[in-house]
Amino acid sequence: MNTIRLALVLTLLSAGAAAAQESPCRGEAPAAGVEVRGPVLHVLDGHTLCVATGADPAAWRPIVLADAPVDASWGGLMGVAFGKNVVCTGAVCRIDGVSVGARLQEPAAAKAGVAWRRPAVDGARRPAVRLQLAATS
Repeated sequence: MNTIRLALVLTLLSAGAAAAQESPCRGEAPAAGVEVRGPVLHVLDGHTLCVATGADPAAWRPIVLADAPVDASWGGLMGVAFGKNVVCTGAVCRIDGVSVGARLQEPAAAKAGVAWRRPAVDGARRPAVRLQLAATS
């Protein structure tokens, strides 16, 4: 019985890891000039964040930042914007009146970005989980 429970837990964990790699940002990018407000709930790369405009991921909008530095990293954007409320007009998002792009250029952004570990994108970086259930009588 314990073997079956362990197998179920491992299966759920591996399924959760695979689901975490898909982008939950399923809404459409806003039209030019449209203001979008909400928390940043996902960061796709160093230039693209996902702003939640509702509880359903279909209402989460991807925004490619126009003012992000060319060398902006995923971790840097996570450290600067993840979990914070933003106000985006066009492709410029602001946190407390300061643009996210400007915050990414601050030295503290590089230090904050180091604390984030990017999830594995492919199976090559993640150990394979293979389960075998022992036959029980």
